[in-house]
Amino acid sequence: MDSRDRHKAALEKANEEGDDAEAFLQDQLQYAVKILMNSFYGVFASNFYRFTHPSLGASITEWARHNIKEIISKVEEDGDDVVYSDTDSIFVIAPTEGAPMNKPPGGVELGGWEKARSSTLEFGQSLAERFTREGAELEFETALSSFFSHGAKKRYVGRVVWPREEMLIRGYEVRRTDSFQLLSDTMTQMFEMILDGNEIGAVDMTKSVIDKVKAGEVETSQLIISRSCKGKWNSKKEEWDFSVYKNEDGLPYVRAAKQRIAEGLQFTPGMKVGYIVTEPDENEKKLGVRAWLVDEIGGDPPEYDREYYAKRLAKSLGRVTEAFGWDEKNLLKGNRQSNLFDF
Repeated sequence: MDSRDRHKAALEKANEEGDDAEAFLQDQLQYAVKILMNSFYGVFASNFYRFTHPSLGASITEWARHNIKEIISKVEEDGDDVVYSDTDSIFVIAPTEGAPMNKPPGGVELGGWEKARSSTLEFGQSLAERFTREGAELEFETALSSFFSHGAKKRYVGRVVWPREEMLIRGYEVRRTDSFQLLSDTMTQMFEMILDGNEIGAVDMTKSVIDKVKAGEVETSQLIISRSCKGKWNSKKEEWDFSVYKNEDGLPYVRAAKQRIAEGLQFTPGMKVGYIVTEPDENEKKLGVRAWLVDEIGGDPPEYDREYYAKRLAKSLGRVTEAFGWDEKNLLKGNRQSNLFDF
């Protein structure tokens, strides 16, 4: 905790001096220390640590829940709205009524924006100071101009205005290792539109992308899935061994790795292997898989499985759009069943 405090003090100093590079460095260092601090919970709750005990892990989370619930109760007693909470964090609406949702473009009067930003920072700092006490610390971590969550824990998105201006995405598939470019780009664009207040436009754009996939009108290169693949060289048989996986032939990235090797291309243990999901062969229950080799050996890209990718897009994006009445099934159909409450 002392180490983190030193980095945070250095961060504040760098911000005051306008040293962006140093501020970025110190912010990353304090965050790294935070991760190390959080790892204590992991070892106390594990079954391999020497001093582990179930009550230790349970008491950490129970104390955090008790503490955050107490803070929420007091914040709401003061008339401030808590819009999201987690085990160790809360999101509170700052009292800046009428503030613009997003920063005006360059050349436009920024007075109202800067005033709202300044009052939000003061509000956040005052909350942190009020609820920080012996045994507990409430840290003012981020200020957002707009925020969205469809209700699931650990899944939200917002537009950050402090300490840096960026989009904050937590829990959604843009960060998953088995995502693909079209899904990441579509979800990011959808979030941008939602944070701009254009929910209808976001749904329409999402449906349009799914329709194009179903029609086979997207570039196959946007659908590459990449996963790291283990393996070891068997010097006796002079071949690659993937027996580290129990069902190696059922895993698409292992099958793609074997296809690379069969083409005489390089494979190293742990490398990311790119592949396209194709329509399965007749009488095959598992996914069709073709390694992405176009960039290395040329040739035509494989035909992608339109149904698979359309369903994958609808499932991932539908978790978000269901907040606006469009779930996975509706996105795939392209229309929504009306009911009495729609009128």
